[in-house]
Amino acid sequence: MKIFIPAVFAMLFYMSFSQDKGLNPQVEKAFDAPINDSTTIQIDLHYNRDRMPHQYGSHVITPVCKDGQCYLMVIDIYWDLLGNFKKYELKEDQPLTKFDHVPFSEADHEKMRGILSNQDSFLRFYALDNLIDPNEKRDSDVVDGVSGATHKSIQNEVVGGAVYSTYVLWHIVNGPIAKKILDHTESQFTEAMLLELLRSDNYHYQYYALNRIPEADSQEYLPSIIRLISDGIAYVPYFAIEKIPAGSWQSPAVQLQIISLLDELDFEMQNEILNRTNSVTLHPDACDVLIASLPKLKDQQLVKALRILKQNKNSIRQESMSKIADMNGHNNEISMLLSEIIQK
Repeated sequence: MKIFIPAVFAMLFYMSFSQDKGLNPQVEKAFDAPINDSTTIQIDLHYNRDRMPHQYGSHVITPVCKDGQCYLMVIDIYWDLLGNFKKYELKEDQPLTKFDHVPFSEADHEKMRGILSNQDSFLRFYALDNLIDPNEKRDSDVVDGVSGATHKSIQNEVVGGAVYSTYVLWHIVNGPIAKKILDHTESQFTEAMLLELLRSDNYHYQYYALNRIPEADSQEYLPSIIRLISDGIAYVPYFAIEKIPAGSWQSPAVQLQIISLLDELDFEMQNEILNRTNSVTLHPDACDVLIASLPKLKDQQLVKALRILKQNKNSIRQESMSKIADMNGHNNEISMLLSEIIQK
């Protein structure tokens, strides 16, 4: 009993502390993975408070060796749900070091994080023994002590003075484990996870989730898809607009939501929306919003917008028609389109 009670209190304290700090107390083993001939690590799946998968992590202890010299690397590595590198964490007394035991600077850590985030690094083409040019040596008593002789072709792919550490870490992060993580996620994929990924601000999640939406069920996910037209990262907005079912463009509510985004989108996405609206019969509300956006459009886009309005001039309310009548043509084509629209 004297042993059991303190253990219970310790557990309760840990759970309380984890919740207060926003930490995730729910972790379960996902799988084991070898990282070299002698070392296997455990990959854990971390859940958030809503019991949704959040990330994968592993406590890694592995030797980094060269010519019989080794040191132990102790590091916690985290991946997102698709196997992309997320972050790493270190204990203060077990830092990453480079030439002659010099600890990493913040700039070194920043470069390392960038290298580990690049799944297409040239490091994937190299064997460990080919990292160093044997004709140039810089002796030291540590594993990474020959970093000055790094092959020029990969100098930008490694942290200076930490060639072998960079190589070992990159292959742990981006080797077979990354694919196993994706496979594990897909083995338990649910509709709730799909919605979670669609709502994420992670580019990889957004793109992956859009591709997971069944064509027949696109309508069900329409609010999330429309959000990604404005909030999607990189090329995600283009994939999102492709996912909108053709029939949805006829919906007054959908027209209003999408055309309302014009003012906040970049030039290319504005063109995408105008091009896709060209063959749509617009609702009067959508016409009102499009007309309100006209003064902010470039000439090329203005021509597209006016052509759309010309096709839908019977849906334009009198108040909005007055705004068009008050506009000045920037060139002959725009002037002609303005005249054709207001002639009823």
